[in-house]
Amino acid sequence: MIRNSVFPARKERTMSDLMKPGNNQDLTKRDDVTKKQGERIDDVGSRLKRELMAAMLDDPKPVLGKGESPRVILALANYRRSVWDQAKVLQADMFREAAGTGLEMKFAYYGPEVAGGVRTCRITTRWISDAHDMATVMGRAECVCGCYVQIKRVLGQALKETQERSIQAMVIIGDAFHDDLDEAAILATKLRRAGTKLFMFQEGCNPLTEHAFKFLAEVSGGAYFQFEPSTEQRLAEMLKAVSHFATGGKEALEAKGGEAATLLLEQIIQVPMPLVEEDERVTPSAAR
Repeated sequence: MIRNSVFPARKERTMSDLMKPGNNQDLTKRDDVTKKQGERIDDVGSRLKRELMAAMLDDPKPVLGKGESPRVILALANYRRSVWDQAKVLQADMFREAAGTGLEMKFAYYGPEVAGGVRTCRITTRWISDAHDMATVMGRAECVCGCYVQIKRVLGQALKETQERSIQAMVIIGDAFHDDLDEAAILATKLRRAGTKLFMFQEGCNPLTEHAFKFLAEVSGGAYFQFEPSTEQRLAEMLKAVSHFATGGKEALEAKGGEAATLLLEQIIQVPMPLVEEDERVTPSAAR
């Protein structure tokens, strides 16, 4: 064996030697340096990701102008009478939660069938700022059983409303989805650009409806929730949370606290999906 006569032989250190007081400082220092380097890399990477996503998504915030009242559209895409009756109570809860903010709402629903079994979309002509007034309008609306409810029709109506002034939230309560999902997603994208988030509430557990409602909520930067007749109280709490969001954004939800506000925030604060343009097909045909 040839030994290097210039450098002294290095003494092998055992684990017990390293564990002696003072002998493991070099390992601790290396660990600290590596940890700090990793933290710096993570911080830089996270910051770059946030900046790139913000620039790419062009996601406007639903800011209220000076003297403007928050606005919400409540749409029922459901013909079950009990849901209509409950909605009259829920809208009153939403107004109470937003007391003093000047909250204004419109009511959208689906009327009798036209050609092809498609039900027409109807929306109130004026913005309503009183729960009793809203209940009267809803009471005059006709609850009609029918076949096809096209969500894109009510999304299109909401988009027209944003041309006059911003709408902070649109609530859609439904149990089925019969649209072309791509067309509906394009409208959801346009609403998002206008500062409107979709809050999709699905009655029941149809998987195709769940897929579509979730997708539209994600595209708009909003939220999706599922409910059953046995969990209608939870629906009521979620709609109250939506009222808080409409009046003050994420900050109002954080101030409200509670389970419903927390659940809403968990979805809203996620990075929304990329904007869907009109020349893009976002879902395979099998998914529709």
